[in-house]
Amino acid sequence: MKILVVAQTYPWPQTTGARMRLANVLRGLGRIGEIDLCVLADADQDDASPAPHDLPIDRVTVMKRPRVELSRIDRVRWLVGGRMPLVFMKQDFARVRERFGAWSRPPYNVAWLCRAASYVALRDSITAPIIVDLDDLEDRKITARMARTPFERVGSPVGRMRTRLASLWRAKHARLWKQLHTQIAATVDAVVVCSEHDQRHLGVDNAFVVPNGYPVQEKTVGKSHVLSPPTIVFQGLLLYPPNRDAAHTLVERVAPLIRAQIPEVQIRLVGTCDEHIRRLHRPPDVVVTGFVPEVVTELARADLIAVPIRFGGGTRIKILEAFAHRIPVVSTSIGAEGIEALDGREILLGDTPQAFADACVRALTDLPLRRGLADAAHRLFLERYRWDEIHPRIASLAAQIAAPRQGFLTSPPKTPHNVSGRSPP
Repeated sequence: MKILVVAQTYPWPQTTGARMRLANVLRGLGRIGEIDLCVLADADQDDASPAPHDLPIDRVTVMKRPRVELSRIDRVRWLVGGRMPLVFMKQDFARVRERFGAWSRPPYNVAWLCRAASYVALRDSITAPIIVDLDDLEDRKITARMARTPFERVGSPVGRMRTRLASLWRAKHARLWKQLHTQIAATVDAVVVCSEHDQRHLGVDNAFVVPNGYPVQEKTVGKSHVLSPPTIVFQGLLLYPPNRDAAHTLVERVAPLIRAQIPEVQIRLVGTCDEHIRRLHRPPDVVVTGFVPEVVTELARADLIAVPIRFGGGTRIKILEAFAHRIPVVSTSIGAEGIEALDGREILLGDTPQAFADACVRALTDLPLRRGLADAAHRLFLERYRWDEIHPRIASLAAQIAAPRQGFLTSPPKTPHNVSGRSPP
């Protein structure tokens, strides 16, 4: 079986959730065939590592997408008459399509396109059955932000005016992303999302759930006791707007409330960041590490993983990572959305600064609670979120989509619109 994968980033090293998902999609697809991988990378992406030797990847190409600078006039024109999300304004994929046409070697039995940008760039250049992985629904992320999620400040009159203008901007963006997602689903063989929440939101008949996961750990680094000083870790790509917002929320709004009860607590912000996040670095109270080559080193320091996400889409691999390592987690409801963890059993939830801070204090001071959370979360991870259990589901879905046109025989799916191992809602 011959498989085409088109992605927006190179999957190795697995330094972000998007890269980790892509690497494991390739691992799943590699069970049923040989892969050609086309990466439509940002112009400044230069950290690619070789693919693992045990993956059946035949050929790889990286095509750099040109950076597009938009003026204020461009943005006004988009607001008035734009018909696609702003990110696609002034992007001309003709050169990419030309290069792809010279590189690709059809026929392919199935094509797996990662995110909407891959579809917009190359949909008309691919004749195989197509699956599009919409693992991060942009309209959901924007709508959640517009809903004035937890921890929102009350601004000045000027601030409120700016907020109203931003809301108009975001409303159009959300509408155009929703339209694009619907168009994609209507014109390809299947779309994939990472949770039942996203499946219901998308509302189409050909949406399948392939959850995010995490590898089983030979040695977990979580601990039932709490070190001195108690350490709370928030980790992720801190250039990503929901993560950047969460970092500021944790340091500026939540941490002072925690310190009122645990004065010596330390916050560690871990991950690639910019100057805005570096300004939060005030050791020993707040430590900004920047990129770390081995995140497990930081996880071993953590007495608690905090996920104060106020808006976003998909599911947080950082939570599954903590579950896999037996580290207690405190999150907002939206931060934990899509992961079937219950408040008080596998996770603690807090949707105001005070509630979030109180949950952190409980997780740092109540040792029986810590043990119970870590044990229950680890069981949930082993039952539902192990990559080695998700890989065969990815393979099965791809084979099923390829079968009608290519005569590739496979067993029927367990459920009509879900490959997450559970019945659809």
